[in-house]
Amino acid sequence: MAPRESLLKVYGDRAYRHVTMARHQGTTIAFAMDAARRIVYSVLDLAGPPTKGKVDAAYWSANPAELAFPRELAEVGYAVVGATAMPTVKRGGAEAAPGEQPAEEEVDPHLSTTGRLTADAPFQVVSDGTYVVVLRQSVGAGDPEAVYKLAGGGSSTDASRTDYVLGGGAKVPLVRDTLLCDRFLLVDGWLKPVLEARFKRSRHATRPESAKDSLGTEDMEGRPFYEPTQELSFVRNLTQGRFTAVLVPTGVANVQHWQLFAHDDATGRIDGFNVEQGTQGLFNTQGTRFYTSPDPSYQDAVFERSPGTCPFTGRELVPVAGDGGHAETALRLDGAGAYVDFGDPAALRFGGKAYSVEAWVKPAAPEGPLLGRAGEFQLALDASGALRLTHEGAPAALVATDTLAVDVYAHVAATFDGTTAKLYVNGRAAAADRCRSRRAPGCPSCWADGTRAARSAISAATWTSCGSGTGCVRRPSWPRTWATG
Repeated sequence: MAPRESLLKVYGDRAYRHVTMARHQGTTIAFAMDAARRIVYSVLDLAGPPTKGKVDAAYWSANPAELAFPRELAEVGYAVVGATAMPTVKRGGAEAAPGEQPAEEEVDPHLSTTGRLTADAPFQVVSDGTYVVVLRQSVGAGDPEAVYKLAGGGSSTDASRTDYVLGGGAKVPLVRDTLLCDRFLLVDGWLKPVLEARFKRSRHATRPESAKDSLGTEDMEGRPFYEPTQELSFVRNLTQGRFTAVLVPTGVANVQHWQLFAHDDATGRIDGFNVEQGTQGLFNTQGTRFYTSPDPSYQDAVFERSPGTCPFTGRELVPVAGDGGHAETALRLDGAGAYVDFGDPAALRFGGKAYSVEAWVKPAAPEGPLLGRAGEFQLALDASGALRLTHEGAPAALVATDTLAVDVYAHVAATFDGTTAKLYVNGRAAAADRCRSRRAPGCPSCWADGTRAARSAISAATWTSCGSGTGCVRRPSWPRTWATG
């Protein structure tokens, strides 16, 4: 054997297309995707017997092992929906009939898992210190390995079924050019899937079937609950594995963020996503709310993870407002009669009770309605660009002292505590007055309007309680989603 060849570990059992490496808890792990889009790994075990010699090549795994992916997929940010089961495919390619449970040795270990959803593209592996995290691009809608959503839950590829979810007359794929994430534990040189606790009867992580349901790592039939593959559906239109991910520290102890960059093939842009790492190590799309003193003089000294009382002022703590960026997507109304209708849910039926409403607006014209509920209130801009609250039962409209500039984003808010209405512009109190409130009969739905303030951008939120000037409207942060008109 040539000296150079003795330094190499060569696996020639199959054709490999993409490779990557990761270092986890001091151990080096090599990964590769073969021509069949299966991901295998090899571990460099330097703690092996010294009889192997001094050359590292002798301490790699004798043969690469295939990663075992789970049989369920969950969409990040939609935990309440639960995981979607992959179809059970028997060896030979036939899909098991509904209700059929083939023996484990009869099940195809690749086609019955989310491994079949792997696209032929470069992938990435990251270690967070506890888990080995594998990130991979999913297949597209027309891929031979694609599976499709069923109306009653689950997924299938059976062409004879008629209960598929349809979109535009076509079957809706379970995944489509998005980013998939799986976690593994390194145990004695092997990467093992992660177990999770769920309710044994419902098989759901948060919803029990009944009061008798209990949590465990296995269902009533003894089948283990493995952590499902996580689909990051907000990472869209991926091609050729053009993404990267890294865990970055923050200014808060024990809080890290996932920083993702991905090329959107539809827009031709590189999108950046910064998502907080959840307490379990995955993705917390809602982020963590921190609290501080309502008095700016003490805000550098007070920083809490839950509501409470300020030790300096004795007043209630207020949320810490973040300095986020603009949202990526928007819904632009045409300014010619279009509006967003929120419907008439019970949560929006204020009926004279306390409420708070807020919106980010970028008016293209100074006059027009922004947000309202007929028969109760209307938040609008007058001809001068001043914020105006028309309140049912009040003798006159409440008009802010500040005016909004055309084509400039501004944050506006209105609160009512049952007796006093207040207006805020960019976090500053702009008007306040006592007024009565009564609900007129037959009130229609709540809405955000862009009919006269043509092409104005609107991002709205409502609460069935009254916020304070030092609370949510004290120093508002940019919204995550937009409705524009």
